[in-house]
Amino acid sequence: MDDRAVLEQLKPILMDRLKFDPARAAQVTLDTYLPKEIEGSLGLDSLDFIELAMGIEEQFGFAMDEREELDKHFESFDTLVRYITSRMTQG
Repeated sequence: MDDRAVLEQLKPILMDRLKFDPARAAQVTLDTYLPKEIEGSLGLDSLDFIELAMGIEEQFGFAMDEREELDKHFESFDTLVRYITSRMTQG
């Protein structure tokens, strides 16, 4: 599965789990940053990341290892998509 296809599968998670407006979710690109500390990002906080992680686990069928440092994977959609595709190829 390519990066764009993974990104498209993440958009419904934003709408369902984080209650994003569909128009806002449609504007997300691989260059979109996630954490609220980054100007111009989606502004996600720690609870949002938990919801997003649970949605990813359900959608893509793998569990995120909580012992692993996951922050670096949740910086942008680009880093998140690369993490997801790497986990899918491990399967």
